[in-house]
Amino acid sequence: MEKMPNVKPSDLKPMVCEECNGVYFRQVMCINKVSRFLTGQDKDTVYPVPVFRCDDCGTVPEEFQPVVEEE
Repeated sequence: MEKMPNVKPSDLKPMVCEECNGVYFRQVMCINKVSRFLTGQDKDTVYPVPVFRCDDCGTVPEEFQPVVEEE
């Protein structure tokens, strides 16, 4: 079993939206599709990826952006 780090409340720093300085974020889903030709399935496969976006302005901070690799 992995040991949890000993973190105190005073160690925490709030995330702040780069666009509007908001401090509240909501979890939303980014939906990705994988071709059936890559998976060998009968149909394309859908993969939800959870991300967080600012509850005030809707911006998804860069560190929360889903990874998209260019071909």
